[in-house]
Amino acid sequence: MLGGTLALAAIWMALAWITLVSTQFVSPEPPRTMTHHALSDSNRAGISVLRGGEQAAAGTATTLRPTVGLTARFEDVPQEHAEAPFSLNLRFSEPVALSGEQLRTDALLALSGYVTAVEPVDNRSDLWNVSVAPDGRSSVRISLNSRSRCGRPGAICTQHSIPLANRPTAIVPGPPLSVEFLEAIEHHSGLDRIPVQFVFSEPLLVRSRTLANLGLQAGAASIDRLRRIDDRQDGWEAVLIPESSDDLVLTVGAAFDCPDDDPGCLELRRLGSSTSLSIPPATIHLTFDDGPEPATTPAILDILARYDARATFFVVGRSVAAFPELIERMVNEGHTLGNHTWKHDDLLQLSADEVIETLWRTQLALGEHATPCFRPPFYRFNAEIVNLAASLGLRMILNTGDTDDWTRPGATAIAANIVAAAEPNAILVLHDGGGDRTQTVQALESALRFLKSRRYAFEPVCQ
Repeated sequence: MLGGTLALAAIWMALAWITLVSTQFVSPEPPRTMTHHALSDSNRAGISVLRGGEQAAAGTATTLRPTVGLTARFEDVPQEHAEAPFSLNLRFSEPVALSGEQLRTDALLALSGYVTAVEPVDNRSDLWNVSVAPDGRSSVRISLNSRSRCGRPGAICTQHSIPLANRPTAIVPGPPLSVEFLEAIEHHSGLDRIPVQFVFSEPLLVRSRTLANLGLQAGAASIDRLRRIDDRQDGWEAVLIPESSDDLVLTVGAAFDCPDDDPGCLELRRLGSSTSLSIPPATIHLTFDDGPEPATTPAILDILARYDARATFFVVGRSVAAFPELIERMVNEGHTLGNHTWKHDDLLQLSADEVIETLWRTQLALGEHATPCFRPPFYRFNAEIVNLAASLGLRMILNTGDTDDWTRPGATAIAANIVAAAEPNAILVLHDGGGDRTQTVQALESALRFLKSRRYAFEPVCQ
């Protein structure tokens, strides 16, 4: 029995030995190839892992590399080139498998200039010094271009065939430009189109569309057209259409928001600062005599406010004392007050003392709202009266155009007289007191509507 057991044990041990020996000499299935590579999640999809047997069948090994990696930038870019050769550095994020001559002839492009040499800095292949010669005074644009696939002429790649991922550019402005406006009109009111001429300090190679859209800015107006003056390269004329009674402003300035491949845009960047021309509207000075009068003055104030017009009221002193609330409203709404004597006196009928008394009493009534202006009632005065007023610090204000509203010829006639007398710096006289001024109120509305459409401004004659 014992012998049989020993025999079975010997057979089992023999089988185990045979199995162990066979596993030492039989080639196992090739293991999977395990490769670790630090990539972002966006690049993992482009990587395939092959079994060892598949690699052997293909006869080649798989090279894994990132799809994005090599970048370049320009450094030490000059502020301007002053018509002299200059240099700047080109830095790659990794060494590149390319010579300086290949970079110069196949990859670097200069607009308005020439790349004359490309040399490695300290024998490095990731940092290169680029020498450039400008073509005249124009701004120079240097760009780096590369084919997208390595192995082709002009392709910029690392030693491991990683292609360039960006296309850097550098701009070196030429010497500064300046601009000067030629003589322009004094006022823009009443005109549908305003020509404005300006000249650059040197010929400028720029398209009219580029200049209009990127180099010009108009305020209170739109640019109708832009053309060269007599086909000159340095002189231009812009035609503006006024859009309001504000100051019309045309500004010529540097253009930064434009494509780097536009030579004209590069030229506009040479304008170190903006230059502006302002053309004001024509100003008309409306004046009203003989008030204030509760039956008329509030309606006139309403119309003036509606058309953003400010005027000077030559007031009668006793009416100032009688209607202080109207005086306050006038001042609060931006109007000014002039002296029209205490009770609308004929100054030629008064003695010197009486002239001084009627003017000074009115000034006292006006108090802090008084201005150094007076107008003689009936326009009756002489040199003595002018001198007496001057001794009180008053200057006489008359008018440049008469509307004849005091004769009550009808609202249409008064409005026509206002428009006919309207010109830059005109002083027009109307009346808000001294009788029925209904026609004046009606005419004022009609005349201001028309004159505002012609972009006139209305400001007080006395401050």
